[in-house]
Formats: sequence, structure tokens, C-alpha cells
Amino acid sequence: MIAVLTGPIGKALAVVALAAALLGVGYWKGHADSRAEQLRDTLAAIEKREKIDERIQGLDGIALCNELLGGGVHDECQQLRGVEEDTRHPGRRR
Repeated sequence: MIAVLTGPIGKALAVVALAAALLGVGYWKGHADSRAEQLRDTLAAIEKREKIDERIQGLDGIALCNELLGGGVHDECQQLRGVEEDTRHPGRRR
């Protein structure tokens, strides 16, 4: 048995086993790297979303309307001026 392992067949089997182990490790590392990259992208997207949410929450309705329509002051957004005051104070009349 030892003669088979130390002979050419044993060496070939050892090379095949080593190659299979290296391929397995390479596959596992590639898979792990891919998952790590996905997690980094997810975290970056969450951080970006939090910044956007903070910015949007600081805007009133008119400023948000202007921002959504590309900046500047738009006539469509000026129509919200009275509506926003009514929703903040429901008992108040215009």
C-alpha cells in the first residue's frame, strides 16, 4: 500500500487532490468576496438613502415640490402655499 502512495500513481493522486482542494478554496473565496461586495453596496445604498431622507424631511411641501420639478420656483408649487398652511392648522380658515 505504501509503495502505491509513494509511486507515480500516488503522486498523481496527491496532485489531483491538491488541485481539487485549491479549486474548492478559490471557489469559496470568490463566493465570499462576492457576498462581501454585495453587503458593502447595500450599506452604501442605505447610507445614501438616510442622507436623502434627512434632507427631504427638512423640506416643506413647497420646497419639496420645487426640488422634485428640477429646482427653481414653479407655478404648480405656488398653488400648495395655502394648502400646506391648512393641513398644519386644520381648524384655521383661509
